[in-house]
Amino acid sequence: MRSKEQLARLLRMVPYLSANQGVTTAKVAEVFGTTPRQVIRDLEVLQFCGLPGGMYDDLFDVDIEGVREDGHIFFRNADVLSRPLRLRPAEAASLITALQLVADIAGETDAASSALAKLTDAFGDEGTRLSVTVAATDPQQRAALTAAINAHSAVELTYRTPGRPGTSQAIVEPARLRLVDGFTYLDAWSRPRDAWRSYRLDRIESVEVVDDRVSERGEPPSAWFGESEARLTLTVKPAARWIAEYYPTLAVEDVEEGLRVTFPLASQAWAAGLVLRLGDDVVEVGDPEIAAVVRRRAAAALALYEPSNGVG
Repeated sequence: MRSKEQLARLLRMVPYLSANQGVTTAKVAEVFGTTPRQVIRDLEVLQFCGLPGGMYDDLFDVDIEGVREDGHIFFRNADVLSRPLRLRPAEAASLITALQLVADIAGETDAASSALAKLTDAFGDEGTRLSVTVAATDPQQRAALTAAINAHSAVELTYRTPGRPGTSQAIVEPARLRLVDGFTYLDAWSRPRDAWRSYRLDRIESVEVVDDRVSERGEPPSAWFGESEARLTLTVKPAARWIAEYYPTLAVEDVEEGLRVTFPLASQAWAAGLVLRLGDDVVEVGDPEIAAVVRRRAAAALALYEPSNGVG
């Protein structure tokens, strides 16, 4: 995999080499802060770059053997990049959809509106063959969370939880924003829970930056959602239907008992906590190992209330 540093250097080298025919590898290495050997490696990459299609006249023309022999670089055919862009209908549809998605998530801008209008005029209804729907979020809240993440600051969230009246508050340490299945989520360390949690942005009522730096928590789980290969299937009563809206799901099916929901499984601890929270609303737990964990945790909690412990 090419490094970000090399990619940035390649993008800057193209106009420089085009304007300085015959320049030596030593000079290029000096200008770009690298070595002559690395310059040759970069040229080996650039000779296969240019326009899509891969035909001879679509690619940059670099005499690699000449560079190796005398150290002088002649870089031609870079004008391929100035050719007017021609999109196939499928490419236009993908680009229109992507622009609409950006506008839905981050808010519409003059640049995005102008580009969308030009593409729509040029390709008609090609872009309507594919549609993507995302839940709208408050741009100010997104901006506040992004600033807090960059500044390593804690925030106080006021948010709505399905199945509960009113709102809840929590001070969290925001780590990242993610788009999953049309919804934007905040992954953050919850101080009240002392664990990683994920919050859907369209359920957040307010964000207030707290004058407090975050602690080192490592990286949030990389498999909150569909990246996880593990699965959890729960059959729940109608009163617990809200879980299908609150958490990312892989499958939702109406059954006689109520609802059967399959989730991507981030961890057994998360699954056990969810089942215990739902209590009697759970009809069936599809994973025997998780069911066993739930029973052990429930038994341990009940043991705390036995008369022998002096509680009650």
